[in-house]
Amino acid sequence: MTAVFFWAAAGVATLTVFIHVFLGGAKFVRPFLAVEMEPGLKWLAYLMWHLGTVSTLFIALGFAAGAVHPEHADYAAIATAGAAGFVCVALFTAVKSGLSPLRFPVIPMFSLVTGLGLAGLFV
Repeated sequence: MTAVFFWAAAGVATLTVFIHVFLGGAKFVRPFLAVEMEPGLKWLAYLMWHLGTVSTLFIALGFAAGAVHPEHADYAAIATAGAAGFVCVALFTAVKSGLSPLRFPVIPMFSLVTGLGLAGLFV
């Protein structure tokens, strides 16, 4: 049963990578890069975008490793902590910015990933 939850978490995390790269890239990154601003800030934000992509991919791989090798549930535990960390940072950012948490797609996606990871670890 654990493997089912870990595979589901890996699948949602992988789906998140595709949404992030293809939809997010078209909707947010291209217009953002067209804005006139200090180049250091612009390219730092672009770097952070890619770090989010790579981090999410590693979260998916951690869950897949936990699903394939149940003795390595620690990989899935680390992936669960990473997903939960993304949710916490997004919630903090929403509160700090005064924006609705509903404006942050990372919150529902990574809440689902976190929940699936916790289910795999504790069910």
